[in-house]
Amino acid sequence: MMKRGSIQNFFATLIVAVTTIVATGAAAGEFVEMAGPTPPEGKPVRLPGYLTRPLGSGPFPAVVLVHGCGGFHSNMISWADRLSRFGYVALAVDSFGPRGLDEDCNGAGIPFQVPDSYVALRHLSNQPFVRASHVAVMGFSQGGWSVLAALEKDGVEQRSSEKFRAGVALYPICQFSTGLMTAPVLVLIGDADNWTPSADCEAMVAGRTELGSPRRSGDRSMVELVVFPGAHHGFDLLDLSLAPSHGVTSHGYRVEYNEEATRNSIAKVRDFLARTIGSH
Repeated sequence: MMKRGSIQNFFATLIVAVTTIVATGAAAGEFVEMAGPTPPEGKPVRLPGYLTRPLGSGPFPAVVLVHGCGGFHSNMISWADRLSRFGYVALAVDSFGPRGLDEDCNGAGIPFQVPDSYVALRHLSNQPFVRASHVAVMGFSQGGWSVLAALEKDGVEQRSSEKFRAGVALYPICQFSTGLMTAPVLVLIGDADNWTPSADCEAMVAGRTELGSPRRSGDRSMVELVVFPGAHHGFDLLDLSLAPSHGVTSHGYRVEYNEEATRNSIAKVRDFLARTIGSH
C-alpha cells in the first residue's frame, strides 16, 4: 500500500499541476493507475502516474518519465507538461509511493524503476492517441541510471515485446553502465556534479574500464553526452531557485538549480526527441 503521506503528496502535486495547466489554456493532465509488476511475495502493485497529452486525437509520439531517488515531485510534472506542449504524450510514473517509500538514495530503487518504465510503455502502447513505435524514456539521477539500464544491450529490454525508441538521462549514475545501447540515448550532466560525476559518464562513452565497471569493447555511438559547465546535480530543479544560493546539500552532495543549464537542457531534449521519435 502507498503510505498516506505519499498519497497526499502525489495528489497535492497533481492538483497544483492541473490548476496550472488549466490556467494557461493547455490540455489538463490526469491521474492514471497501472497494474505494476508482481513482487516475489505476490502482492499486486498499482502504479500511479501523471498523464498529459497535446490537444487533438493523435497518434502522438510519447515519453515515459522516471523520477530520482527523492521520489515523485513537482519537477516531474513540469517536464511532463513541457513535453505535452512540445507535441508529446507524457506519462510520469511514481515508483516509490505504492511501495511505501518517500525516498531511496541507496540505489535500491533501480529494480523497481526499470520494470515500471516498461509497464508505463505498455500502458501507452495500448492508447489510441499514442504512436506505440515512437516512445522514449526519460529519467533524472537514479531515474537516469534506470534509463541507461532499460536500454542497455543484452539487458532487460530483451524481455519486453514493446521497445523504447530513445532515452534521455539527466545527471544519471553512469558508473555501472556499459554504454552499449539498443537505442539513441542523450545524457545531460554538469561538470560540477559531485553526486553523479560527469567523469563517470565520459568514461562510459569512451568505454574505459574503471573500478567497479569493467567494460567490453563495442559501438558506443548511440550515446550522446552533453556536459554543462558549472552545473551541479539537479540543475533543472526550479524549486531550488528560491533557496539561498539556489541550492541545498542533500545526502552530503550539492544540488543546485542552474538557469542556463536548464534552458540548454530543454533545447537539447526537444531537439533530440524530434530527431529520434519525431514530433506530431
